[in-house]
Amino acid sequence: TGSPGSSGYLIVDANGGLNQQRSAICNAVAVAGLLNAILVIPRFELNSVWRDPSQFGDIYDEEHFINNLKGYVNVVRELPEALMERYDQNISNIPNFRVQAWATVNYYLGVVLPILRDQRVIRIAPFANRLTMNVPSHIQLLRCITNYKALKFSPPVSSLAEKLVSRMIERSSMTGGKYVSVHLRFEQDMVAFSCCVYEGGAAEKLKMDSFREQEWKGKFKRKDRVIVPALNRIEGKCPLTPVEVGLMLRGMGFDNNTSIYIASGKIYQAEKHLAPLLEMFPLLYTKESLATPDELAPFEGHSSKLAALDYTVSLFSEVFVTTQGGNFPQFLMGHRRFLFNGHSKTIKPDKRKLVVLLQDMDISWKAFKDEMEVMLAESDRKGMMVPRVKKFNRKTSIYTYPLPECACLQSSNNSTFRLTEGANVLNSHHESTR
Repeated sequence: TGSPGSSGYLIVDANGGLNQQRSAICNAVAVAGLLNAILVIPRFELNSVWRDPSQFGDIYDEEHFINNLKGYVNVVRELPEALMERYDQNISNIPNFRVQAWATVNYYLGVVLPILRDQRVIRIAPFANRLTMNVPSHIQLLRCITNYKALKFSPPVSSLAEKLVSRMIERSSMTGGKYVSVHLRFEQDMVAFSCCVYEGGAAEKLKMDSFREQEWKGKFKRKDRVIVPALNRIEGKCPLTPVEVGLMLRGMGFDNNTSIYIASGKIYQAEKHLAPLLEMFPLLYTKESLATPDELAPFEGHSSKLAALDYTVSLFSEVFVTTQGGNFPQFLMGHRRFLFNGHSKTIKPDKRKLVVLLQDMDISWKAFKDEMEVMLAESDRKGMMVPRVKKFNRKTSIYTYPLPECACLQSSNNSTFRLTEGANVLNSHHESTR
């Protein structure tokens, strides 16, 4: 079984949300290349928080994925019949091989490869950060090809995403079609997980305690876990509220003609929290306000598909604002650096400094604005920097800093990720605004 010369079949179970799965897919292709294995299209685990039943083909274009990896890594949709028979037609019967996080190339070649050759198939689950960032350049290239060429959203996703980008450009006519996207991590699960206090009061505490217990079973009640909300806030670990984001952007000089796209899940107490932001920025949009209920209906209950819409609209924004860490902004910042040759505008606020300024009741608006302008300049400077690749550690992610390694893919004939008309307008528009 298997094509001549291959070591066998690699099966991975990608876990997490949209972009954690994306990193798992890129790493799976890299591992398959490293082991000379045939990759079975990655399976998606049902995540306890996202509860999204989508599989690979629901989110990505399978055909496009397989074709774009041809000549690099062989990808198949399923295991051959002979191997399936050995496991009673059930992939879950294949013993699960546990690999430590950030495993090295030597580990894969020394420990995993012999087992793969012997068994002809190996299943690694969970599979997110299971490969070190520091790999030989021909393996690194596989990550680039996967992320920027092979992974293209499925037709239903990309078709609606294109419409949303076009509608966002239309609604931004006052600013020449340019808009700002804000990744607002102010959903209930994020607020609960951060253990930060917002409203204060017994009602919020009760609600958040029960939500934490329901989602993370006792994780927050362990004896070794000390929770000090005020300290979390000072250390910049609390998700920014919509009003804090609004004050920051107004302070940075964005006026009320600025079109803003909010990339977010269901915002915690949305009516109350979004009202002041809407007052500061009346041209405020979300996928729910840009799409019709009929268009969104097939996406309901599929958080990864909804995140893919947010990802695409944010990808083509003039400015991207990230308010809390995570895989979404990391991948998006990298993708924008790749698309716009390192010149993507990203605002990544210094949250520790921001908290101090927002708590200062005596600060004048002028003094606050001056501080915000300094923060914006600092953000611009950091957005342009490309760290030296030689100093690779596991935190220097090729997904966040794709250049120079992925630069050879940047010529336009390789750019399968361009949206149709909307993106071409934007690509030429980005050129003219530089």
